[in-house]
Amino acid sequence: MHFDSESSPGFAIGRVAYLIRSAMAAVLKSAGWPFSPEETQTLITLLDAGKPLSMNELASLMIRDPTTVKRQLDRLVEQKFARRSESSEDARIVMIALTRRGEQKLQTVLPLLDDLRKTTLKGISKSELDATQKVLRKMQTNLTNPISKD
Repeated sequence: MHFDSESSPGFAIGRVAYLIRSAMAAVLKSAGWPFSPEETQTLITLLDAGKPLSMNELASLMIRDPTTVKRQLDRLVEQKFARRSESSEDARIVMIALTRRGEQKLQTVLPLLDDLRKTTLKGISKSELDATQKVLRKMQTNLTNPISKD
């Protein structure tokens, strides 16, 4: 059996993800931003949540393993962009929140990332983007739900 990587959505998604990550790293570096794209994604996820998240919630939203997220958080906490606290409901649960400093500093790079988003989507219609996002969500659901033999 021949596997055609050009028709594989996984390969195409991987290539685009690599290019976006590389472009994001370049934009952040040129702005003097001290964090990687992945650490920046952690901050953006916390900003979007609008409330403290448990480590498991954060890792789940980012589709990352908690160990990787913990390593990213160590640097963010050290730089006072995020903080850890004990859950008020269960002392064993560590909650993560964006600090005021983190939110203010993040606001300085969000316009640059929005410009990158616009560049990435140039020439793509709203209906094409909507259809792509719908397909990607279905693929994500297919890969996160147990596989049935049907």
